[in-house]
Amino acid sequence: MEDDTRSRFVEMVALPDEQIKLDEAALLIAAETEGNIEIDLYLQALDQLAHQFQSKFVANSGLGISVNSLIDFIHVEEKFSGNIKNFYDPANSYLNRVIDTRIGIPITLALVHIALGSRLDIPVRGINFPGHFLVRYGSDRHVIVDPFSGRILSKPDCSNLLGQIAGKKAILQDEYFEVASNRDVLNRILDNLKQIFWRQKSWDESKACIDRQLLLLPNRAEFNVQLGAVHEMQGNIALAQHAYIGVLQKSDDEQLRNVASKRLLSLESKPHTVH
Repeated sequence: MEDDTRSRFVEMVALPDEQIKLDEAALLIAAETEGNIEIDLYLQALDQLAHQFQSKFVANSGLGISVNSLIDFIHVEEKFSGNIKNFYDPANSYLNRVIDTRIGIPITLALVHIALGSRLDIPVRGINFPGHFLVRYGSDRHVIVDPFSGRILSKPDCSNLLGQIAGKKAILQDEYFEVASNRDVLNRILDNLKQIFWRQKSWDESKACIDRQLLLLPNRAEFNVQLGAVHEMQGNIALAQHAYIGVLQKSDDEQLRNVASKRLLSLESKPHTVH
């Protein structure tokens, strides 16, 4: 099952970015850890939510879809909300769990907005805001929404949010509102999971996240540095050295090269084990 799930993920992320099915790819991330997930059933659940919205808010009113009506449907009618009590539970990063429980973190709740938007022909895109994923509705006049709270955010609201995350001296930048690519979204989900597993010293799970990040973004040398660190934690010195040597061979980033060089020097005196 795990091999089949990874194979499907490999096939998905090999596609051009705009062809990646974000909801399906997110479910594949969950399935590798969660095991026996009926991915098609969860995709159908999203289809059903879109159908329910269309029936209630469009057919009955005879009006076009408004941003407010879809936000209310997601957060009031269907009761999707942020998991305030247990923010760092890995389940918050699994789209199947979010659909089941109606609670999650900003990025997985954003996936619900994006998935329904795509089914309803509403332009909804993810926004790589620092430390708190947001969504943008509309293609001309943009509306920024916090998927964690279900609130529409003004520019001052965004500035306050940034201050809470990065400190009061942080200045809002236009680049913070750039649209996230599908690969960016999936990478951020994996990064959240990796940080949780790393804190738990769950090295197999951490490695699985890094492996998939490398499939998404193979030129990101920091992932190879992290991979080397995981191999060290697992006692796989030869594999750690291989990862660090790869950084020296392929990366122009001096900081990463320095880290890799120092780790290689440190490993020279350690015994090699293979697991």
